[in-house]
Amino acid sequence: MALERKFIEDNIHRFEVVEFLHRELEKTGCGEVEVQRTPIGTRVVVWVQRPGLVIGRKGQAIRKLTAILKSRFGLDNPQIEVQELEVPELNPQVMARSIAAALERGTHFRKAGYTALHRIMDAGARGAEITISGKLTGERAKTVKFVDGYLKHCGEPAMQFVRVGYAVASPKPGVIGVKVKIMPPGTRLPDDVVYRQEEKAKEAEAEPQQEAGEEQKAEVQASVAEEEGGSGGEQAEVKQDGDNKGE
Repeated sequence: MALERKFIEDNIHRFEVVEFLHRELEKTGCGEVEVQRTPIGTRVVVWVQRPGLVIGRKGQAIRKLTAILKSRFGLDNPQIEVQELEVPELNPQVMARSIAAALERGTHFRKAGYTALHRIMDAGARGAEITISGKLTGERAKTVKFVDGYLKHCGEPAMQFVRVGYAVASPKPGVIGVKVKIMPPGTRLPDDVVYRQEEKAKEAEAEPQQEAGEEQKAEVQASVAEEEGGSGGEQAEVKQDGDNKGE
């Protein structure tokens, strides 16, 4: 039982580190945080929209953040690695935080939801789902979903391919939760039929080329055989002439 308790404590500790970094790096557009244990210490990878704000002037901000992780959370030799998000619209955490910020500014929830959904789909996502729940229009809380494209909801493909992000907005009426699910572009699912049809089309296109190559090869072999046959006949005639001369 002690081993299971240790795993639980480690996961809780890792979650606290991730939650702290999300709060500290909120203004930098923090998307994902990954904490890994290595033989030389703890590797912390942070994906943000503005890496310069994380590093700071002459590295002051990142050194301060490293010191906090070491003193407050007891991480062994923490090394922070900053990565820039190439397409923020495909990161669910960034989009969830964007929707929450819009709700806190007073934007209507439907406008905020549809705007974010269009941004995600325009970036090339295969599917997206945005869930906003809380006191949206009145005293009673309710849940509204905005869905577009194709998205897996259960099974191993949902856990492996669908990325999820969470955020909380705190407007005057009450707390509002935001949940964003995104299936990135180029995701190949086990039951995807389109790819098999494309492979069959490529095979069908390759067959005429193979046939043409075989025909060309046969013609070359035939021409070579004719040349060899012609040279053999000439040698035979020459030999016959020699025999006649001998006689």
